[in-house]
Amino acid sequence: MVILDTSVIVERVKRREEIKEDITVVTFVEYPKIVYYKKFYGKILFSDIQDFILAHNI
Repeated sequence: MVILDTSVIVERVKRREEIKEDITVVTFVEYPKIVYYKKFYGKILFSDIQDFILAHNI
């Protein structure tokens, strides 16, 4: 599974490229226009509390 960073998303939108990879809710919050981008085919991944605890422990 490939998850793209917000900076990559913004560049791809500027170049009008397709986006098939997934993004996190953080990217959605930072760049909400992504949901209106017609060439975005990925999913928005929402973390749960266990994901945050795991990230903190790592």
